[in-house]
Amino acid sequence: MVQREARNPTYSARDHALAVLRVRNTALALALTPAAIAVVLLVVGAPQALGWSVAAVAAGVLALAGALAARILTARQSPTPTVPLPEAAAPSLHRLIGELAAQLDVPRPGAIALTPDCDSWLEEPVGPRSEAAPTLVIGSPFLWWLRVGELRALLAPVVAGTGPAAHPDIASARRCLRAWDAAVGHADGVRPA
Repeated sequence: MVQREARNPTYSARDHALAVLRVRNTALALALTPAAIAVVLLVVGAPQALGWSVAAVAAGVLALAGALAARILTARQSPTPTVPLPEAAAPSLHRLIGELAAQLDVPRPGAIALTPDCDSWLEEPVGPRSEAAPTLVIGSPFLWWLRVGELRALLAPVVAGTGPAAHPDIASARRCLRAWDAAVGHADGVRPA
């Protein structure tokens, strides 16, 4: 397994994404199961007391699931402050990122942005899902403290993530995890992985 992950990081990331999607789908199936049982009992002519009891339980489960789904769908994360860094403002940095992407054989990030955080990550485009590559967000302190070789070493694993980030299952799982994070209130300044 370790060798397989080392050879193909997209495969490993897709495995993890599919695990997240399985959890989501299992939760949905569990929420719908009482309703399905109630419908079957009422259609096949089971005793009405049993059928209506299961229907009442199903209605309660569906109401709870609906409230939870509404919370997840309406939850929004606190945005991390970023400033776009166009190529004209930093041609050397853009060239370095392009070279890294070419060496790693992954898509080049769609844009580069700076943040005051001591962190770097890929950020998906805001709004409806588009085919645009994610934005590479770089902590501005790294640009002050690190030499070029150190900066390359720091950013290489992040840039390598542009390949797996383009996979539909991985993108769906990331959106799902972000929604869950926001729904449980962990979005106040905390960025999901």
